[in-house]
Amino acid sequence: MKYRKEIDGLRALAVLPVFFFHAGFTTFSGGFVGVDIFFVISGYLITTIIVDEMDKGSFSLLNFYERRARRILPALFFVMLCTLPFAWFWMLPQELKSSSQSLVAVPLFASNVFFWLTSGYFDIASELKPLLHTWSLAVEEQYYVLFPLFLMLSWKLGKKRIISLLALVAIISALAAQWGATTHPTFTFYLLPTRAFEILIGALISLYINHKQSTISVSQSVSQLVSQSGLALVLYAIFTFDEYTPFPSFYTLIPTIGAGLILVFSNNKNLVGKLLGSKLFVGVGLISYSAYLWHQPLLVFARLSTEEPSQLLLALVPTSLVLAYFSWKYIELPFRDTTRFGKNKIMIYSLIGSIFFITVGLTGHFTYNDYDPDIDKDFVDTHSYPESENCLNTFFDSKEGKPGKCSTNSTNPKILLVGDSHAGHYYKGITSSNLDVAVIWNGGCYAGATYSENCKSRLQFIKNYIYKNRDTIKVVLLSSYLNLYVNPKNLAKRTNKEHILIYKESDGQKTIVNDISDFILFLKNLNLSVGIIYDIPELSKSPWDCKPHSCQQIQSLVDIIESQSTQRKIYSTLENYYKIKSFDPINILCDNDYCYSVRNDSLLYWDTNHLNEKGSFFLATPLVEWINQNYTR
Repeated sequence: MKYRKEIDGLRALAVLPVFFFHAGFTTFSGGFVGVDIFFVISGYLITTIIVDEMDKGSFSLLNFYERRARRILPALFFVMLCTLPFAWFWMLPQELKSSSQSLVAVPLFASNVFFWLTSGYFDIASELKPLLHTWSLAVEEQYYVLFPLFLMLSWKLGKKRIISLLALVAIISALAAQWGATTHPTFTFYLLPTRAFEILIGALISLYINHKQSTISVSQSVSQLVSQSGLALVLYAIFTFDEYTPFPSFYTLIPTIGAGLILVFSNNKNLVGKLLGSKLFVGVGLISYSAYLWHQPLLVFARLSTEEPSQLLLALVPTSLVLAYFSWKYIELPFRDTTRFGKNKIMIYSLIGSIFFITVGLTGHFTYNDYDPDIDKDFVDTHSYPESENCLNTFFDSKEGKPGKCSTNSTNPKILLVGDSHAGHYYKGITSSNLDVAVIWNGGCYAGATYSENCKSRLQFIKNYIYKNRDTIKVVLLSSYLNLYVNPKNLAKRTNKEHILIYKESDGQKTIVNDISDFILFLKNLNLSVGIIYDIPELSKSPWDCKPHSCQQIQSLVDIIESQSTQRKIYSTLENYYKIKSFDPINILCDNDYCYSVRNDSLLYWDTNHLNEKGSFFLATPLVEWINQNYTR
């Protein structure tokens, strides 16, 4: 395969935006697409190598995996080894437990599955996962387990039919990604079926060129125009996409097709080829794999080691490149040299390294608890959610696609508390009161939410239950983490229905108001009383990062009110329009100046925005009093 230096330059264009995005630089809000560009490059290069060898009759599956091991494992294992002492000294036990579990997943190339399974309300924040970025390596290696086998089995069909079959798979994968981006976003983000089309774009380009036995021949002016169009698509995605862009989805075609156009049409005679082929871009591209490996651990440990990491994060970009150069020169290159490390050595070292990290990871998994032994266990307490809960024979675990969870102290509850996990964290406190109450919550679905199919089905279950028991139920209270949903890009737009209440700031916020409004109308039409519970103040950092009494003052009251301004405006609009009452936890958790996470020497929070068991009981007392004053007399 002929070396093309502009491809190394394209690697640089992929890796640098990823750095800046993960470091929090908002200009590179779509920098995450660098990973997708890597997928396209990988699909192109690996397919070219495999097909060339199959054409010559020299392809060996064992040799292929040996080359993958040489390329991937030495630098990966070296970086993983370097993370161990920093994790030991700087991570808290629950972070160490999660990190240890990822140590097991990475050598098995299953880290994408691990991060998919552990994503949710109570997982460790992505900023504190030093091996989170290895999900993309897992996706690639899972692909390369299947792809060579497919080519070997289908080779006799001919390249034209192989291209047609792979194109069909790519289309199905892209359609699945588009559908899953809103219905199953975590699955769609991490797993191969909805990422395969990105790698296949590069593979299809390679196969097409090989099938035609030549590069795509066009005039210099056309290659100039098309390659620049490809670069424009990539840059557009880097600078305009953001965390709310559904991804992967059809949006992903913008940077990946752009990368494909660059692969096909850039050359040493046009502007894009010259730019990407410059010494600077090629130099960064050569060390891009090591640089990608280093950047996430450096960012994580910078955040763990200082309260104000922003200035340090900028310095970590060149630091990543310096470390990448040394690991490229002294780890990557030597292990690629077959005269220094033969096939048997590579396989043995790979096995030893895998066993070592799996052993260390399993040891950490069984050693570390979910609380810091330096923190008084009575101070920390557990979160307010049950491990499993069956209620009213209707509501089940939301992870199974069912309507959610429920807890009750009565077979015929008169009061329902409905919402997402921010309704759920009241369950221990309020169901221990003398009220006949049930708490029904659905993770990720605010009260009345219809922005996803799961939320719609859960809402229908709730409505059916309320309607069936309308003679018994007297009051329905709504509690949701609206700050999670208020960004309009987070919600499906609804423009085909007229609603009583229109909130004009944005389509997304209008959707929230319309949904809650519809739900309140449903309740009002059944002659039920309705109340709203405002959200608790959100912590500026995890309570697990504090020792007892060091997290007393979490943020100024002014900042909390500002951070909740949109949800407060929404709730205020609904209150005023429907003449309903509200309960505001700020009146309990804050004084005139500050809001606190510790009361009576007890931490009230499980994470930055959920109450723990003590917090649930602490707020339940004034909440029950408010309910008694307004609804039960």
